[in-house]
Amino acid sequence: MSQHHAREWSARDSALWRERIGMQLPLPCVRCRRTVERGDAWQVDHIQSISQGGGKTSENLGPAHRRCNAQHGGKQGAAVTNAKRATARQTDQRLPNW
Repeated sequence: MSQHHAREWSARDSALWRERIGMQLPLPCVRCRRTVERGDAWQVDHIQSISQGGGKTSENLGPAHRRCNAQHGGKQGAAVTNAKRATARQTDQRLPNW
């Protein structure tokens, strides 16, 4: 779990938003824009991540296919890690980039 989720998001929050959003399905996926149906594997996702200033409001949350959400998170996590490594590289040349 990422650091911003550990501080800002709980399993209770996720269950609550999943129930609220699930009642409104079908809706477009916040990542690929294809329709998320009731029987699909989906997760609650932030349109704008909390780390980039998004909040836990209904306007910033929506359904995402499980696969879309997993792909998105990996790219964002890699970008954060690479930024930290670029800063560390100024003092230590042993940190390879992804």
